[in-house]
Amino acid sequence: MRISVGDTGDAQWTIESRFLLTDDDDEEAFTEYADEVTSGQRDAVYDVQQFEPFRQDAQQATDREMSLENAGWDEPQIVSPEDAGLSEQQLPETDEDSSVRVGVITYSFTWTNFATIDEDRIYFGDAFETESGVWFSLTDTQRLVVESPSNFALETPTSLEWTGPHEFSDDELQIVFVRSAGAGGGVAPPPAMSEWLIAGVVGLMFAVGIGSYLLARRPQVELPPPADRLRERVMALGIVRRLRPRTGDDQSHPESGTTDTDGGSFETATGPVDSAPPGGAGTQLEFEEEFDDGVDPELLSDEERVLRLLKQNSGRMKQGSIVSETGWSNAKVSQLLSQMDEDDEIEKLRIGRENLITLPDVDPTEIN
Repeated sequence: MRISVGDTGDAQWTIESRFLLTDDDDEEAFTEYADEVTSGQRDAVYDVQQFEPFRQDAQQATDREMSLENAGWDEPQIVSPEDAGLSEQQLPETDEDSSVRVGVITYSFTWTNFATIDEDRIYFGDAFETESGVWFSLTDTQRLVVESPSNFALETPTSLEWTGPHEFSDDELQIVFVRSAGAGGGVAPPPAMSEWLIAGVVGLMFAVGIGSYLLARRPQVELPPPADRLRERVMALGIVRRLRPRTGDDQSHPESGTTDTDGGSFETATGPVDSAPPGGAGTQLEFEEEFDDGVDPELLSDEERVLRLLKQNSGRMKQGSIVSETGWSNAKVSQLLSQMDEDDEIEKLRIGRENLITLPDVDPTEIN
């Protein structure tokens, strides 16, 4: 799912579920399932009411009137892997005569007054914070990406994407966009970012944790009957796991979870969509398939492991995330990264209280 910030302060939330289809039977089953979901004949995985507790918390914390509007399903689509942003390495092996396609069902709604406007600037992020701190974090299968408003540049020195696992610090998601020069003043974004803003986030899916409760309320994801025959062939992309509550109200925000399929090694879903545990709720943000070269990390040197992690995460990671991924001590990671920086294997950039680590050919201010 992507969060697209508008120049009025409203935010468009778009949730996508994607399914790999390997033959005509898969496509027929997906079409039947998707039509039933989007027409209301089947209980939907997504419902705007699942976001209502989050809206209430954000409204109280920001003292802004908010509402959730224009919720609904888009027309189901079946697209090529290329249009879905998948590489050949991310596709399952099939017979020569088989053609892999991707089925997409999309749910969206508008969250009004999610950001604030002050003359030529848009202030984003306070709706994610409460008195107890930031109310969501990313698991190791999740990525958060924020789309800038049209004709606005990024003023805050930060990336607009985060890859889990990640715990957000206070004010880390406080982002300021400034109206670009071409729209009547301000600072224009660099060319690479301009192209990204125009192109959007084609082929990606987002995965963000909404407090202790993501839409991840299914133990596993699969096309339900009459799509049972897809159990060995159809993989659901984009339904993610969210555990550990961030508030003390376990009754209103219980733990729940599902698994998601990361692109490097697709996993066939085996549980029915309709078998949801009671009380689960939440949502989902954009998720990009994870890189997987099939190499056992234990066979790599420390430097190779760091470079491999960076390649898995679009060439950039925060130092704390590297510590979490490797299980090494802070001191070891700090010393290793300093040496790799001296050897020009990586680059380090200090952002607030965090070090951003990038590959040499990656611009830390650029969104790919």
